[in-house]
Amino acid sequence: MDNYERLEFLGDSILNSVVSEHLFLNHTKKDEGYLSKKRSIIVGRKNLNKIGKKILPKEQIQHKLHTITPNIYGNILESIIGAVYLDLGYNNTKEFIVTHIIKNTKSDKPENDYKSKILEWSQQNNKKTKFVNINQKGPDHKKEYLIQLFVDEKNISEAWGKTIKSAEQKSSEIAYKIVS
Repeated sequence: MDNYERLEFLGDSILNSVVSEHLFLNHTKKDEGYLSKKRSIIVGRKNLNKIGKKILPKEQIQHKLHTITPNIYGNILESIIGAVYLDLGYNNTKEFIVTHIIKNTKSDKPENDYKSKILEWSQQNNKKTKFVNINQKGPDHKKEYLIQLFVDEKNISEAWGKTIKSAEQKSSEIAYKIVS
């Protein structure tokens, strides 16, 4: 494979699925808002970068970069998850994620997790929220995404981000400041 981005894509999806399943089965008395917050902490870029930096020796990262940015660790960690899934299947991937990521996540409180805040607000106020990717630009290795946030089918906010998650967070922050 020429680069790790396709594996990263797969790994990100598997990671979200495994973490969601783990939280659902291990926190049976918690509501969706709590589960969403916990998941966002575990799969968040900051957490994945920190864990990736711990378990991935810098010397073994093959790259053509002038400097290694902190995000490279989380990206490679997600690509490893994708590779483990393809090579060893779901159960081994689940074990890898629980052992190396879920059990090594310490924080109980996300910093500025506006997406969870807006989802919690919408749940409390019987509102229906939906994120829509309405545009993207840039080459594959440097894409940016425009995400709109709809509340009860009304466009409340939109924001650009370097990832879909970051654009959702930015759009949620704008919306949360409007509704709160």
